[in-house]
Amino acid sequence: MARTKQTPAKATGGIAPHVSKSLRGSRKTIVNLEVTQTLASWVAKVEVLPHLWRESSHSQHAQAHPGLLTNEFCMLCQDGVREGEGCLYECDEHDCPRTICTQCISIPDGYAKYLQEPDVKFRCVHCHTVLSKKSNKVTPYYGFYKDAQPIFQSFLPIVGELAISKRSQISSKPVLILHFKVVGFENTASPVDAVYSYLRPYFPNGGLRLAEVVFDLSTSCKTDKYSQLCEELMNDIMQDRDYQIVCLVITNHTNDENGDPFLGYAVGNSYVTDTIPEFMSALLDPWSKVIRGAATATLFFLGCGAIVNKVEGFSGLRLAVVDHAILSTIAFTAKHFHPAFTSFPAIIEQSGLGMHTDIILMTTTSQDGGSTTSLECIRYSWAHSTSRPWGQILPLQCLQCGCPTNWKRLKANFSGKYMIFECSFADCGRAKDKSEASKLPQRYICKAPKNTTLLPGKRRNASWMEIVLDFSQSPTSMLESDVKMD
Repeated sequence: MARTKQTPAKATGGIAPHVSKSLRGSRKTIVNLEVTQTLASWVAKVEVLPHLWRESSHSQHAQAHPGLLTNEFCMLCQDGVREGEGCLYECDEHDCPRTICTQCISIPDGYAKYLQEPDVKFRCVHCHTVLSKKSNKVTPYYGFYKDAQPIFQSFLPIVGELAISKRSQISSKPVLILHFKVVGFENTASPVDAVYSYLRPYFPNGGLRLAEVVFDLSTSCKTDKYSQLCEELMNDIMQDRDYQIVCLVITNHTNDENGDPFLGYAVGNSYVTDTIPEFMSALLDPWSKVIRGAATATLFFLGCGAIVNKVEGFSGLRLAVVDHAILSTIAFTAKHFHPAFTSFPAIIEQSGLGMHTDIILMTTTSQDGGSTTSLECIRYSWAHSTSRPWGQILPLQCLQCGCPTNWKRLKANFSGKYMIFECSFADCGRAKDKSEASKLPQRYICKAPKNTTLLPGKRRNASWMEIVLDFSQSPTSMLESDVKMD
């Protein structure tokens, strides 16, 4: 039987003192003080947003593949169907999750019930195209087959149009978003909420969940209570469904001097910090089953750039990523990072995010049958021909004459990947009296970092650069700017 389903239509930074793990456990005076307080004011707080989607009344008609989640939306129009107006046909080819709605294919009259027979199989347009390429023979599209023979005497008319690429699909894999916020950041605006609202319509039958976890790990007492509450929440999440995609978001401060993340409040409203490996272990260990059980786990660190700009911070982050089996990690280099710049308008515009911060992408790959893990680090930097030549930032003010200036480009060598700029002020470097010697106008040489590839962009004068980070070189020069005065 050609399997059908129904999906509702959607159309119409700072500085804080460092506290080691052992020291946190030995703070008896603080622990005693905490016991006299109400737990609600001291221990880690866990908040879970309510489910905004309940099971659709149409879900009883869906027949799921054993072990395979089929798409909730048509591969052509990327929409569902309204009740009583048709259904979605699920592709029967091996490991294909695609569906096509009855609004996009014209089924001859009188065949609807016949197509529900057990031995009738459906093949989507994508699989038909793939099989045609393998056989090196173009054939008409019939869609429905019985005993490997077409059901219809003529081809099946495709009346829908592609909304996106024929190979594209809206994944129906369950997605879990865990947003960790350091205490004091509970009410801070975040792009996570926008992402959740954006994805919500694509999960009409459930499968998208957002959990906010407000943490304070500054003492052993708080850490133990945090672990206890997280374990309860994790058990509830695991009983809900098998979340194959886990997105971890950490909103936190980092120490400007070494990149250590903030743990929470020590006494009063004073923050304390710890090394990244210790912080990540305390924060993520209670969630180990969820993270390691997912097909993919991605981490976004929404914090200031010291965590990747400082050698000890970046080294600790790389170790933590591998230890916690996180497939992909994204961090930002801006000294004073603003999460609002990662919102959808800024990302789509590209330059809004790129002018504010570079992006660090860390990707883990299992090797030797999973016995070892390699880590690749790539830096993405926004380049503009005048404001950010080769990703380097020209100063707003000339250091020689003091003029806020538009820098004049003297030379651009694209094979050598460098540009030379000069101050546009006519009197820059000119002596004010005869007793002084005149100087040449201030110049800057902007060079591309090593291992740089300029990525294709929509604008002729701007695009992103991909920089592969090589840790065999001096770590202190890994993320430094390459702008030199001449």
